[in-house]
Order: sequence, then C-alpha cells, then structure tokens
Amino acid sequence: MAAQETEAGPAPPPRRTALVGTYLAAAVLGYLLGGPLSFAWAQESSSTPLARVGFALQQQGTLAATPAEWSALRDDVQTVRAQRAPAERAIFDLVVAVRGLATDGQSDWSAAERICRDLKWPRCDRPALEALARQSRP
Repeated sequence: MAAQETEAGPAPPPRRTALVGTYLAAAVLGYLLGGPLSFAWAQESSSTPLARVGFALQQQGTLAATPAEWSALRDDVQTVRAQRAPAERAIFDLVVAVRGLATDGQSDWSAAERICRDLKWPRCDRPALEALARQSRP
C-alpha cells in the first residue's frame, strides 16, 4: 500500500487540503466577525473626512452611529463639501440629502427635491429621488 493511501482510499493532495482549510477558516471567521460595521470603526482610525464620508456612503441601509458620531459625520460632510468644486457641490448636496448623511440617516426629501429642481433635472419627484438613493449605494 502506498504511503498516502488509507483504508478508505487515496488521501487528498496536501495543496487541496490546505486550500479547503483556508476557505473554511475564512468562512468561519467571516461568520463570527460579520454583521454591520458601525461608524465608530471609521472614526477611530486616522482616516480623513473624505474617507469617513466615503465609508458612510458605502454602507448598505442605515448607518449605525451614535449622536456624537452623527455630529462628527456632519462636520466631515461640510469639510468634504468645501473641498468640492462649485459645480460639484449641488450634486454632492443632493446625494447627502437622499442618503441622510446630514440628518442622522434620515433622507431629507424636501431638501433633495429643492436641490434637484435647482439643478434643473428632468425628474425630481419622490420616486426618482428614491431611485437615486438606491443607486448611490454600492
């Protein structure tokens, strides 16, 4: 009998066993560490206001944040807005309004409609703005 064979048959190749083990460990780790990331993770790092706003925009659903974190995010939004070219600010403001980044995660539909109309976009009704909110997520 060969050294790699067992009573049940040939043993799996070591590379395959290592690969399957790696995937299994990643799945278990992902399950244990999974779940929604809170905004605190982004705040604790040495990230920039642009990175923190980008992190907030990448989140699916409502961002889990404390009142202090929402306040810090509003400050970050204002910093990022000031860094945008004047032609980009209205579009940035529209995305901020539909995603609720300046209103504790609650979409500001009246502000979004006003900004949309100022931009002279063809559709500024609520269904169109809700579609924009969905499309602005990853």
